[in-house]
Amino acid sequence: MNTGALRWLLHRVSGIALLVVLLFHFGAAHYFPVGDVTYQAVAQRLAQPFWKFFNLAFLVLALYHGLNGGWSILEDYVEKSWLRMTLMGLIFVGGLALLVLGTLTVVAFQPNR
Repeated sequence: MNTGALRWLLHRVSGIALLVVLLFHFGAAHYFPVGDVTYQAVAQRLAQPFWKFFNLAFLVLALYHGLNGGWSILEDYVEKSWLRMTLMGLIFVGGLALLVLGTLTVVAFQPNR
């Protein structure tokens, strides 16, 4: 399997995984919340290890899916190789920055006590 086919497959798999994670998120946060939906209640939930892992998984899936889609669009529609490589570099650096910032936010988050 070449890298294009693998990226295509992973894009579909990440899309399905995102749908499952998104439905779980909506159910837990909006449709079936435990108690009142206040900042303090949400903060307490986000301080738990399961929810940290859940949010990190959500972050990684969303970034991979979105950036892979952008990468594919650039490959298909940007004909000048220098421009395509520049834009792909920006996508990579931007994605890495978002991953680091999101990870630091989720891991370091602690509720106000």
